Amino acid sequence: MSLKSSLRAQLLALQTGSLVLILAIALACFAFLSAGMQAYRGLLDGPIQASQLADEINLEFKIQVQEWKNVLLRGQDRANLDRYWGQFETQERKIQELLARLANADGTDAALRQQVERLRSEHQSLGSAYRKGRDAFLAAGADPQAGDAAVKGIDRATTEQLSALVDELHGISDSQAEIINQRAQSTILWGSLLMLASAVLVG
Repeated sequence: MSLKSSLRAQLLALQTGSLVLILAIALACFAFLSAGMQAYRGLLDGPIQASQLADEINLEFKIQVQEWKNVLLRGQDRANLDRYWGQFETQERKIQELLARLANADGTDAALRQQVERLRSEHQSLGSAYRKGRDAFLAAGADPQAGDAAVKGIDRATTEQLSALVDELHGISDSQAEIINQRAQSTILWGSLLMLASAVLVG
């Protein structure tokens, strides 16, 4: 074999090897980015979904408290009393169902599940307190002040716990999203640098 042919074969082998290396780097980058997409999918199905549930629970609880205020303000009429109290109980059941879903949602760890279950139990106790308030309201001849005094401040602790839960879940979602984003950016950066270095080598 002549020297010219030998050099040509070596150059061809070098170019082929470099191109194979670039292809391998590209495939590795795609694999890492695909894993990042799966991680984003897990984030959507886990912490973000839990955050949305917590936001919904917080909103529904505010509606429940508003329905109680409607009972006090408009409950002198029996039809209105039955209407708004029925809506209050509907909200109460809805919140209990949402809390149960949150406790069993994907990505809910043991500590968070325990926190949600405790909140669910306290919300049930809150319902009992509101029923005593309704009894006081009716016993006082549908006096709003009597009903309000009977339950004054009882929703504060639940409201604070719900707000804390919402903030915690949003914090978890934001933290995990930032980690996934940093990994994806690192993969793109290093993959691009390695492919550029391989291209220079081929040149």
